[in-house]
Amino acid sequence: MRNPAKGKLTSGCVASRAVRVLITGVTGFAGRHLAALCVGAGDEVHGVVRPGREGAAPGGVSAHPADVTDAGEVAAVLDRARPEAVIHLAGMASVGQSFAEPLETWRVNLCGTLAVLEALRRSAAASRCVVVTSGEVYGRVAPEDLPLGPGHPLHPLSPYGASKAAADLAAGQYRAAGELDVVRVRAFNQIGPGQDARFVLPSVCRQIVAAERRGDPSVDIRVGNVETRRDFTDVRDMVRAYRLLAERGGGEEPYLACSGHSIPVRDLVEGVARLARIPATVRSDAGLRREGEQPDLYGSPARLRDETGWAPAIPLTDTLRDTLDWWRAREEEG
Repeated sequence: MRNPAKGKLTSGCVASRAVRVLITGVTGFAGRHLAALCVGAGDEVHGVVRPGREGAAPGGVSAHPADVTDAGEVAAVLDRARPEAVIHLAGMASVGQSFAEPLETWRVNLCGTLAVLEALRRSAAASRCVVVTSGEVYGRVAPEDLPLGPGHPLHPLSPYGASKAAADLAAGQYRAAGELDVVRVRAFNQIGPGQDARFVLPSVCRQIVAAERRGDPSVDIRVGNVETRRDFTDVRDMVRAYRLLAERGGGEEPYLACSGHSIPVRDLVEGVARLARIPATVRSDAGLRREGEQPDLYGSPARLRDETGWAPAIPLTDTLRDTLDWWRAREEEG
C-alpha cells in the first residue's frame, strides 16, 4: 500500500484506491467505524477478533479469531489475509480502568503491539502498519508548550499513557531498524456514537436516556471535573485519518491526529444536556474526579493535514446529537 505520491486530498476524501486491509480491534469503538469506512470505500476488509467472537465482527468484515498478544496467532492471520495494510487499534482504551488493571493494560497495549509487529516481520514485512497510540503519551505538559508536536517529550501519567508510550517507541524502533514500514499516529480524544459509558460523553448520554425512559420530569447529570480541557475529534473523522495514513503516511516521525484546539468538558456535557427531552442539570461530583489530571491538552495536526489533506469535518453539534441518538436507539433495542 506504499504510495510515494503526496498529492493533496480534500478533507472529505478517503484513499484513492481499494485495498486489502486488516484491522485489529475491529469490534471496538474506533474499529467498527474504521471497518464501515473501509467497506464503504470498496476495500477487502479483514479483522482480528477474540476467539469465539467472530459473530461480533461488523458487516462486510472477514473475521479471524486470534489472541492479539500472541505473535504466532497473528502471523497465521496475516498468512490467511495477506493484507496490503494493517491498522492496529486493539488495546485497553480507558485511562481510569488502567489504574485498576495496570498489568492487563500493559500486557494488551504493549505486548499486543509487539506481537503484531513481530508477526508482520515474520509473515508480511512488505505490508504497511499504522500503529495508533494516544495523546496521553505526553502526560504533564506546561501550558506554554501547547499545542503539542511530535517531538515533545513523553511523560505519561497513567498506566494507559505509559503503555501507549512504550508501544509507540516499539513501533518506532521497528521502523528505524529498517524491518517494517510502520506509520505511527498519536490520536487525541475520540468521541461519537458507539463509545461505551466509561467515557464522559456516553456516560452523560446514558444518564439522560435512562431518565427519559423512566419518564422522569428532569435529569440530574453527575460528572467529574468539567473544567478539564481536551482536544476532541469525532471518531468518524479520526478513522478517515487512519485510512489516509495507511496510503499516504511515511517517515520516522509520528503524526498527531487531533483538531488542533481544546474545549472544556463542560461544553460537551452542557451541549448534550440541551438536547435532552427533559430539563437537565449538571453536577460536578468530586468522587468522579481524578487527582493530578492534566488541565489542558491539545496537539497540532499540521503534518497530518499537510501530507494527506485531512481535517475534521463533522461539527461538534452533530457529534453530540448522533451520540445521544445512538444511546436512545440502543436502549430501545435493549
